[in-house]
Amino acid sequence: MKVLVIGSRIPYPLHDGGAIATFNMLKGLTDAGVEVHYFSINTKKHFVDQYTVNNHFSFLKKIKPFYLDTDIKLKSALKSFFMGGSYNLDRFYNSDFENELIQYIQSQNFKIIHFEGLYVAKYAYNISQMANSPLVLRQHNIEYKIWETLASNTKAIHKKIIFKFFAKQIKQFETRVLDLFDGIATIAKTDESVISQHNYLNTLTTIPAGIINNTNPPESKINSKFVYHIGSMEWIPNQQAMLWFAENVWKLVINKIPDAHFYMAGKNMPDAFSKLQTENFHVVGQVDDLKKFTADKSILVVPLMSGSGIRIKTIEGMFGKKAIVSTSIGAKGIDVIDKKHCYIADNAEAFANALIELIQNPVLRDTVSENGYQLALSNYDNQSVTKQWLSFYKEVIKNYDY
Repeated sequence: MKVLVIGSRIPYPLHDGGAIATFNMLKGLTDAGVEVHYFSINTKKHFVDQYTVNNHFSFLKKIKPFYLDTDIKLKSALKSFFMGGSYNLDRFYNSDFENELIQYIQSQNFKIIHFEGLYVAKYAYNISQMANSPLVLRQHNIEYKIWETLASNTKAIHKKIIFKFFAKQIKQFETRVLDLFDGIATIAKTDESVISQHNYLNTLTTIPAGIINNTNPPESKINSKFVYHIGSMEWIPNQQAMLWFAENVWKLVINKIPDAHFYMAGKNMPDAFSKLQTENFHVVGQVDDLKKFTADKSILVVPLMSGSGIRIKTIEGMFGKKAIVSTSIGAKGIDVIDKKHCYIADNAEAFANALIELIQNPVLRDTVSENGYQLALSNYDNQSVTKQWLSFYKEVIKNYDY
């Protein structure tokens, strides 16, 4: 099978869930014998040099990065606003990249053209008019739902107005673009339900993000009092989550266990978060070696108050045999049972109590982490997830009206 995947970024380094999900999908398909061609925007913000591209993506049949500055520019944002567009998405559109895609598609014979996320979905308008192949979309998140939740959770009036405006713009595009695709695969089952509500009638399924299971972390003694969070800190829901955790949860844990330590890691850590640094609260920033960073830590927290899709770092934590304490939103899309595979808590007191219980009861913590590991192994191993991709592609091709 010959597949073109169109991406909004080069998925490297593997420091955030989006990059991990895309990289593992590309690697899994290739390992399964699919001939994968990857054409992707190479953004200024997440720029990857050609040497790194060649070195880490040699398994692909072809990879073609296209440089695009997607940084927010006031003039372009105002133009998008007055034309009724969604600037968050419009800045990923470039006519030269589109023309390059169309020329390449015309020179090839792809069985599937795969759009990796909503940020490249706009290219489907013209490609759908000329391609003789079915188009599929992978929905990492329902983007407008993220902004709606952010708006409802913020107390600042100006932010609430801005977030509501973004949600409205994105929803208009996100619901309108769906019918361009012959198949859509969401990462979380809850997101599949949202798309169904918009009367999408083509092939629709949920395929979770796959994790390449190479457990065997570095030899290190686990410290039951070491708790951590890791995630892209440029993402507003993660910023919101960490502020809530620091201001409302961690102080309750420290009152009960004064020698507990929390480590907050993630790329693009805002400077403002340095003020959270204390003797027991460590602002680490970006880490280059995830296994080394997590090796001595026992519990991962996922205190998200907004978001969609599935949290890749949560599944990675399960593969690393970490106990997880999460909000309901943080655990969304993962088939966990509360107090079996992880602990779920949606207010500060319950979240803190869950952490305290797991810190003080190592036997319970080990049981929960082992249950989580077995769940991850059954549902999210990359090889089994790749089989779901192949079945989805075949179903879309079967239903496509050539």
